[in-house]
Amino acid sequence: MITMNIEDMLAEAETGKRSAILDRITEEAKPFWQGCEERVIAGRQLKPFVVSRLLKEQFGIKISESAVRNHF
Repeated sequence: MITMNIEDMLAEAETGKRSAILDRITEEAKPFWQGCEERVIAGRQLKPFVVSRLLKEQFGIKISESAVRNHF
């Protein structure tokens, strides 16, 4: 049996199948990523290329612009 924590289950229920991107977000980067998600939920647009660049520059996480766009 595969188990997920409650937050993961709620996120999947809200957005659909869990994205592999989420596995790459480190604890250090989670506040930034969660802030991005909150803004998108609130109806604000993000620039995927900027999110991708900031993840790489600030946290050393490589996620493509198209993967960011598809996630949000």
